[in-house]
Order: sequence, then structure tokens, then C-alpha cells
Amino acid sequence: MRTAEEIYELVKTLPEPAVQEILDFIEFIEMKHSQSGKEAAGGKEARLCALRAARGIWQARADLPDFQVIRREWDRSHGNPQ
Repeated sequence: MRTAEEIYELVKTLPEPAVQEILDFIEFIEMKHSQSGKEAAGGKEARLCALRAARGIWQARADLPDFQVIRREWDRSHGNPQ
């Protein structure tokens, strides 16, 4: 079995959040390889590609509070109860 086929077979068994992480990583690797020989540092496009590649990396983390939880705690600690 070719490597790509083996990866495909394994990915089909994973839950959607894991598959999205794999896709993000593949896009990152693709971007990294497409920039070899080009100026990789700086530039708006390079930053956008890096941000797209990192998209969703903490999406499945249950140990991180969401923004609303952080905001409520901030408001409470600064005398702005909601």
C-alpha cells in the first residue's frame, strides 16, 4: 500500500476534529515546502498562510476556557458583575 493510501485509510477512522487538525497540518507542510527557495520570512502572505495552517489547533482542548468564561471572570474581578 502506498503511503498516501495508508494515511487515507487511517484518517477515515478518525473523528472530524482530528481530521481537521490533520488537514491544517498538511496545509502547513504544503506551505512550508512551497516557500523553499523563496523568501520565507516576513510578508503578509507568509503570515496569512501560517495563521491558516495553525487554525483550529486548540479547538478540541477541553481544559481551556472559552472567551465568555474569561470575560465573566475579568468583569467580576474588576467590579463589573453581569
